[in-house]
Amino acid sequence: MKKDERGFTLIEVCVASIVIMTGLVSLATLFTLALKQNRTVKQFISSTAIAQQKIEELSAIDVSDARLAVGGNLTAAATNYADQLTVDESTGAVTATPNGQVASYFRYWKIEADPASAGNLLSNTIIISVRVVAAFGGQGKTPEETTLTTARRL
Repeated sequence: MKKDERGFTLIEVCVASIVIMTGLVSLATLFTLALKQNRTVKQFISSTAIAQQKIEELSAIDVSDARLAVGGNLTAAATNYADQLTVDESTGAVTATPNGQVASYFRYWKIEADPASAGNLLSNTIIISVRVVAAFGGQGKTPEETTLTTARRL
């Protein structure tokens, strides 16, 4: 062997391997974190869109419609003031959950008379609140939930 021949020693190869392994483990951790964040953001966007859809539906119906009757509850299902929805992961389509299937989201709404307009004959206003809760949260996280509120003059 000549003295001027150079190459990698076993120690240099081991150190390089450790550096590369540390970098790959860090990248894998970031990838996992990104997947969790993606699920959370997707739930937030879906729950907000589902709540907005109900607000728009209730805002568009005639003021004499029975669906605008005061009632409902934002924390528990009340008859005619709650539904369960399924979101198709591939298309994003939102549909009522068929019997026997697990819902993706629970939606509750409440309609109440505006306390600020009580006794004012010229102001007939109702407050519409919609709360949407995801059925499942991310690993170790509570499910995403969104509450939207609007006022509508009758």
